[in-house]
Amino acid sequence: MEKIRKLIDVDAESLQILEAEAKKQKRSLKSYLEHTLEETAKKLESPSEGYMLMMDEMLARVAEGKAEYVDIAEIEKKYGL
Repeated sequence: MEKIRKLIDVDAESLQILEAEAKKQKRSLKSYLEHTLEETAKKLESPSEGYMLMMDEMLARVAEGKAEYVDIAEIEKKYGL
């Protein structure tokens, strides 16, 4: 994967907190930030395995006619929305 350099501004308090966490993980601040950003990007990129499993199960229930639906109007009426 191609690396791109970016300059970011971080307030001093946040930087101290991040540096402390990096030290706990025995990483340099740069390494910690890169790792954290990459992991966050991966989580945002695609649904989690748990979510995919839950959706596969839901789609299987729908296909088998076992899923129950409640009309949105009924929910709005019930909760006064």
